[in-house]
Amino acid sequence: MGLSGIPYFDEHILKGGFPEGSLVLVAGEPGAGKTLFGATYLYNGAKKFGEKGMYVSFAETKEEFLEEMRAFGMDFGELEEGGLFRFIDLVTLTGEALEKEIDVIVGELSSFGPKRVVIDPISVFSQNLGPQKTRVFLHTLLGRFVKSTRATALLIAEKPKGEEKIGHGLEEFVADGVLILRYEHARESVKRVLEIPKMRRRVIKKAQHEYAITERGIEFIEVPQMEHGHGPSTGEKITTGIPQLNKMLDGGVYRGSNVLFVGMTGTGKTSFALHFVVSNALQGKKAVYISFEEPVNQVIRTARNYGLEIDDALSNDHLKVLSWVPEAETPVYTFFKIRNIIEEIKPEVLAIDGLTALRQHLDPEELEKMLRYLSIFTKGRGITVYYTLTENTSFEVTPFTGASTMMDVIIGLKYTVKEDNVERRITVIKARGSDHSRKIHKYEITERGIEIYG
Repeated sequence: MGLSGIPYFDEHILKGGFPEGSLVLVAGEPGAGKTLFGATYLYNGAKKFGEKGMYVSFAETKEEFLEEMRAFGMDFGELEEGGLFRFIDLVTLTGEALEKEIDVIVGELSSFGPKRVVIDPISVFSQNLGPQKTRVFLHTLLGRFVKSTRATALLIAEKPKGEEKIGHGLEEFVADGVLILRYEHARESVKRVLEIPKMRRRVIKKAQHEYAITERGIEFIEVPQMEHGHGPSTGEKITTGIPQLNKMLDGGVYRGSNVLFVGMTGTGKTSFALHFVVSNALQGKKAVYISFEEPVNQVIRTARNYGLEIDDALSNDHLKVLSWVPEAETPVYTFFKIRNIIEEIKPEVLAIDGLTALRQHLDPEELEKMLRYLSIFTKGRGITVYYTLTENTSFEVTPFTGASTMMDVIIGLKYTVKEDNVERRITVIKARGSDHSRKIHKYEITERGIEIYG
């Protein structure tokens, strides 16, 4: 069948999966995900399509392979017991013995009859056998098998960073298709990109596709589709958790809105976000709070200090508090992680605290793309999202223009120090579709939470 089982790859990149009867070269630098891609192809072939798969490894032992893939939720031991998978361990094979083992590989192919084959790495052949014998193996022996059985073989190859040639060049010439997995550094993170310079019997319209390696394996970025009937246009409003702020916003925030709280450190942005998720969770809505700046126990302690009933919200399983450091993770990976959380928990309200941590470590253009995709994804599901951003504000516009254009509501926070007293101010800078307050109000952060006056 040739389908990888990775929906976006099959439907949008190759539009039908790998052509049957093909030799496909999967090349890339160490850490690009070549082995994971090959393993995913075999695993999905067995689990989703009932097709046998064989992994011929010169790089790692069977035990190492099985353990590594379990971390991504792929149990190849189960497939092996069911007769759908076979692992050929040739890690300790010496150069002199390789030629003899070719007959063993071909024999295993004939007896087991896999529809999917992965050889990792194929460069072992060219390094030890030379061009002519390698051509015989690839083109005549392996090629004849895949053509006659309509199987597909993925040939894993290392591509040294900065070099254009793959292996000895022969592998690329013999293959029916070539995938190149590469990565590039963007600030402190790594951006992964798939290139397809060659694929016979397929029309490749887009040369590059961004992907990430997540707990689910390899995932390709796809522009989310907006679903009709949700978002701010529904007219339904939900509480901010603070009565006076609800009044300032003409009754609360529209369901499906993106809400940004922007202000300097110490203005209580985290407290506003906690009021939002806790109050809605106590009303029976599923809520998620994601912190990029504080551990979970500190977030919970902060809510308790403000007198919020966070323990009740957590105990009835309506609120989940999560935390991780986004440093060294790409915007695409962060988007996938949040998307997967949303798909698993299905919240109605979500708080992301805060964008400052993302902006410090991620490329601005990539971050803006991530926020745009996340906005489409959450609006399509009617999820109301609070974001926080540490930034001085003039109460007129926020300097983070990339985010502000996507926000339905922007609330500015600031404070001044007068005679040893801290005076905090809040105003609604922007609120689409609402007859919101244009005034600047005083507020305090107390043991009872946020209190707004005026």
